[in-house]
Amino acid sequence: MATDSRPVLNPVLTLKADPRPRSVIGGGLNDSHIRHERLAHQRERLAGQLRDIANGSYTLNAGLLLIVVDMFEDSLATTYTPSVIFNDRHGSQLIAPVPNGYLVQIRQDACDDLAAYIESSTRAEARAIISRIAGLQTMFTSPLAGGQDFDALWNAAMVRGNNGRVFTAWLAPFFDGAARTSVTAAVNAMHADGRIHSLPNLIAITREPGSDTDQLQVQQGATSSSVARGTRAYRQVPFTQIEFVVDNVGVLRELVAAGAVFRIDPVRPVKAAVVPRAPDPDRPIPDEQWQPIVGVVDGGLFAQSYEAMVAWRAPSLVSDVAANRKHGNQITSLVVQGSAWNPHLSIPDLVCRVGVAQSIAREDSAGATSVELETYLRSVIGRHCGDTKVWNMSFSEPVDGHRPLFMSRLGHQLNKIARTFGVLPVIAIGNCSAENSARLCPPADCESALTVAGRQADAIGEPANACEISLPGPGPEGLFKPEVSWFSSLRGLGGELLTGSSYATAITSALAAHTFHNLKAPTPDLVRALLINATEREAFDNKLGWGTPHQNQRLPWVCAEGSVTLAWTASLAAGFWHYWDDIPIPPEFIHDGKLRGRVALTSILHPLVSELGMANYFATRVQVALQYWKLNGRIGNLAGSMREDLTAETEARASLGKWNPVRHHVKNIVRGRAFSGTSLRVGARIFPRDLYQFGYKRNEDVPPSEVAFVLRLDAPADSPRGASIYNSVVAQLGNYVESAVNDVDIHVEQ
Repeated sequence: MATDSRPVLNPVLTLKADPRPRSVIGGGLNDSHIRHERLAHQRERLAGQLRDIANGSYTLNAGLLLIVVDMFEDSLATTYTPSVIFNDRHGSQLIAPVPNGYLVQIRQDACDDLAAYIESSTRAEARAIISRIAGLQTMFTSPLAGGQDFDALWNAAMVRGNNGRVFTAWLAPFFDGAARTSVTAAVNAMHADGRIHSLPNLIAITREPGSDTDQLQVQQGATSSSVARGTRAYRQVPFTQIEFVVDNVGVLRELVAAGAVFRIDPVRPVKAAVVPRAPDPDRPIPDEQWQPIVGVVDGGLFAQSYEAMVAWRAPSLVSDVAANRKHGNQITSLVVQGSAWNPHLSIPDLVCRVGVAQSIAREDSAGATSVELETYLRSVIGRHCGDTKVWNMSFSEPVDGHRPLFMSRLGHQLNKIARTFGVLPVIAIGNCSAENSARLCPPADCESALTVAGRQADAIGEPANACEISLPGPGPEGLFKPEVSWFSSLRGLGGELLTGSSYATAITSALAAHTFHNLKAPTPDLVRALLINATEREAFDNKLGWGTPHQNQRLPWVCAEGSVTLAWTASLAAGFWHYWDDIPIPPEFIHDGKLRGRVALTSILHPLVSELGMANYFATRVQVALQYWKLNGRIGNLAGSMREDLTAETEARASLGKWNPVRHHVKNIVRGRAFSGTSLRVGARIFPRDLYQFGYKRNEDVPPSEVAFVLRLDAPADSPRGASIYNSVVAQLGNYVESAVNDVDIHVEQ
């Protein structure tokens, strides 16, 4: 059994240099942005649609209604946000991005005037936008709301009570307070007359008499109305969800017709991702001084042989009878000692303690809904986030085939919990089933999670091909999921061979927990970046992600022989380029006067995200590159193409993952690259979009964004002096670098 007493010879290094910001000068819309060939037609079309809305009979809320603005495919870039058309002057306001366009609140009595403005405006900015808006429709007819398939929604939802079905709805996200008051009255009226029913809140934080410590209790029974909780929050926050039960599909149509809700999702049960003998290893002995804790959100732990490794137990969300005991025991055994159960595979010999959150039921039992699980996890994670930074989540919510491009509610809510409490969820991507073999299962689309897929082992126990059972990515919005993959056929408690993405997730959680434990100043994004940077692939794959974060027996916080890794975090303002200059070029990276070797630059942004969970989910993005000076004195890119701004928006999103918060650029420079100077630099910039939904008007209003960076340089494999690259960089950076690992000093061997 391994311990942390092993010496770390070449720890990952923290770069202590501050970036140098440089401002960016941008331009506005002008005549060159106008699509003249369609301007006249769009003036007539949009004006006519607005007059139809002005004369239509709709349920209004304080005189307002929501409309969907559809943009042409060539006009989805942030540059063409239609704020020059939809603003206070014209009785309207942009609310949020939606697929292929925008959601707008507008006064019905302002539509005629806006139609006249569209027909007659001579402003270049207005004409440019008019030529780029494809059409307008109300939420009552848009496929996003009133035009959706309500029968499919009904059939996808789980049954609760006497044939009622459970749903989550986003209340109509009006920015106007009077409109929200009107919506609240309509929802409360439907609740009062029994057309919609509340779900009980099963989780409560109570203080025991005479105790200064908050005690988490799972209470069976209603402590407050889910509808009342939602409408109370809605008075202050327009992007608010409510959970409710309805007895027939017609009520869903009534809610939309009343202008009360914009998005409805079916609520599904959460289930362990399971797919149907070796000698047991000796159980480890707990050592509280160094064994990190992984929170295991699963079917509980019932194996007494692992009781000594339990650091804490949360109250159970599901009963011992209903809990998926077998899966919980198996996952726990792999988190605690996955290598000991699988000595034939290349898995690091790491031991973890566990926190037990018994919350996942067997498939044949009535388990918790995703809404109940979210409430439970907010309480449990909030209580244990101080000592438990990694949370293993080997469960999934069945895919709702209705809307594959939307972010799942569960993934979105888990993201908010993880960001609030500073923890890293490690989530299984899910397994193929008769209902779904094409895309990941929620909550694997959680932005801040490390999502794990499965892969097979080769004859010598090293990672090989993708697992046929594991689901593929990417996620909604082209989200890079899974980020990593690992062995999915493993032996665990009971000795049988287990196959599924759950098991790959368990061994990844253990590695993530030890990475957290070994770093001096860890953050969830920095740990995630180190694991991604340690993978072997140069390009993202929908089944493998970027590969396995344990190559050639190297742990993520240690530099392999012939390589050096710099890791750091920074807070970056939008609207500026930020440069880390003077990163030395080590002599081991130069061959015959040219740059030669392998570079890997990983960055992870803590992004602003849209609360509506539809299109344009990410409202900020980071663009990064490792740069060098060419022989002519100009800047070139070693890793990171910087093509995101130059390529057409649709292509940049599809092929470059433009708005993904994770950037992982790898370049193997085999033939060499001519260069000048003695240093490299890392450049990064934050780009925002759709700022209106957060109440921001310009880049300066956007709070600084946190970004984690990891830069790795590998000397060529055939270099006779490659082993000294680490010492070279340490010597050249001097006081601008220090060990990123606990209790390790760095020195240069003479």
